[in-house]
Amino acid sequence: MKKFSKIRAIGYFLFLLIVQCSYVIFAQTQELKELPVFTVDAAKSAGSFKPINGVNGGPRINLANSFDNSEYFKLIEPPYIRLHDTPYADEGTVDIHLIFPNFNANENDPANYHFEKTDLNINMILKTGSKVIFRLGESIENGMPRYYVNPPADFKKWVRICCNIIRHYNMGWANGFKWDIQRWEIWNEPDVPACWTGTMTQYCELYQQAAIAIKKLDPALKVGGPALGGSLDSEKGREFLGFCRDNKVPLDFVSWHGYADHPDKLMKKIESGIITLKEYGFQNIETVFDEWNYNANGNWNSELREKNREAFLKTTGAPGAAFTASMLAYFLDSELDIACYYAAYGSIFRFGLFDIYGVPKKPFYAFEAYNKLMKYGSRIDAIGNNRETGLGIIAAVNTKNLTTAVLLSNFEDEASRFVLKLNNLPIADRLYCTEYVIDEVRSLEWDREQVLSSANSQLIVELPKASVRLLLFTPQALKK
Repeated sequence: MKKFSKIRAIGYFLFLLIVQCSYVIFAQTQELKELPVFTVDAAKSAGSFKPINGVNGGPRINLANSFDNSEYFKLIEPPYIRLHDTPYADEGTVDIHLIFPNFNANENDPANYHFEKTDLNINMILKTGSKVIFRLGESIENGMPRYYVNPPADFKKWVRICCNIIRHYNMGWANGFKWDIQRWEIWNEPDVPACWTGTMTQYCELYQQAAIAIKKLDPALKVGGPALGGSLDSEKGREFLGFCRDNKVPLDFVSWHGYADHPDKLMKKIESGIITLKEYGFQNIETVFDEWNYNANGNWNSELREKNREAFLKTTGAPGAAFTASMLAYFLDSELDIACYYAAYGSIFRFGLFDIYGVPKKPFYAFEAYNKLMKYGSRIDAIGNNRETGLGIIAAVNTKNLTTAVLLSNFEDEASRFVLKLNNLPIADRLYCTEYVIDEVRSLEWDREQVLSSANSQLIVELPKASVRLLLFTPQALKK
């Protein structure tokens, strides 16, 4: 009788266990049905990666404090580094008035040029493996009076100075180099008074003279602009495009900029610009969005100091990292050819990838995560981007090494848990899924590890707003 009671007790325990397990499985199944979904299919190509992870500003910092950030640049490997506003991090560099300080001097005499500091700046960039977009012009002057952002006194002489700068860096002139810098951008933001005090008509004339002369110097070089601060679909943007079209002015790439408090606003500016380009007959021109960032205020107003401080803390914090990662996902699906984040300087900048000590801020780790993902191979189909809430997904696979990577980002979506459906992953016996997180506390740090036994799996991932998650699938476990 006691034996029978014991057996009945065991049976009852097993029954409860089965019921409990069934309830857990049912609850998990229900949760999977209710959660929003990201989907990755390793059997479907999504095209190639594009150089949309460029930046403004290189690793050399020499202003008040001095350091070399090359170690960090080698972690993010920006394909292009645009040279603009460099004197605010590395004094005496790039701007025309700093390279050729006496405009009344003989522009054909190498002794009148001060190349040394810019040489050091560019050399450090090239050593990291990045290519240069050289902005021929001047840095922004927010204060008054404005000394250097005025139209040159002599356009033709200014153009000759620019050509000598190109000769120095590409043709060895003035004890120079043969660095083959391909892209030369004429001025910066001629629609913004702090960058250009002249009219758009004057800018068009300067651009025309410079573009023709540069093409005559070397037809293989790419010349472009206008590095517009506003939309190409604006009066000044249309004036420039119409001028180049009607006068058959050389224009190898068109560049413009954007800052916004939401990813969708930034993407709409890009899309309207590309539509405008096509309207003016520039169907296949290279598109370069070479300044962009998250601006939590939605505008710049130096009088609102406390509000600006809070905005810059968001820009350089976890919201900025999520914004950055999502924008990279959207750029890949856009018609952009090149994009450069503003900015990667250390020093005095209130926003960007580094603080005044050269220590990375949160958006840096979004670039590092993106670079890690690209190293995993070819881009594959990934579904789940949502510009309205700032959700982003990018995926890559290497079928030979049996590795897959997925980068997820959530700018402001209210959901905090998602299902990640994985289809056709390359696998032998098992895959280790190692996850890294960027949020207010963590900076691309190890979070957890799971083991998958199937090429088709479903995972529940934690992805609250203002966070980024990188998932790496490998045949062997990764070190923490």
